[in-house]
Amino acid sequence: MMDWMNINEISKVIDTPAPTVRRYIQKHQAFLNTKKQGKKILLHPDSIELLKKIRKWYVVDNMIDIEIDNKLKTSGYKAFIEMESINHESIERELNSSSLDFVKAMFEEQRAINEQLMKNNKLLVEEIKEIKQSYKESESKREQRDLALIEIVRSMQETKKSIAASEEKKKWWEFWK
Repeated sequence: MMDWMNINEISKVIDTPAPTVRRYIQKHQAFLNTKKQGKKILLHPDSIELLKKIRKWYVVDNMIDIEIDNKLKTSGYKAFIEMESINHESIERELNSSSLDFVKAMFEEQRAINEQLMKNNKLLVEEIKEIKQSYKESESKREQRDLALIEIVRSMQETKKSIAASEEKKKWWEFWK
């Protein structure tokens, strides 16, 4: 594995003046694998070939910075993000603010859902009460009907007994007399 290279080493490898190499790196740093070591900018050896292409596009093809960046994007080169250059505090503030807004929105939505569920629960409880009341009423009517039927059956049995007791038992041959 090769070590990271400084600007002077890169300048010798690609046969380009050091200030020009520095300018290329600064303008297209998003596509080059670089890191800072103090005030020095170091380039990973994997990015040397890309730096050679960038040099060719400037010198031979007379391209400008924006054209080169567009060509790098369309060619599928991945952008590198230097972790030290990221402002973590501002990102944290933005995340906290946006996540707080998100949490508030979710809380409001949850509150609305809970209110709707409570309304639905109250309606269900009322329906259940009505059903129970209706059931009790029908059960009461059924009981009254059953008691009335039992009373009628008893009355009929008593009537039959009294008719049977009052009637003398006639023999079948005396039936016509």
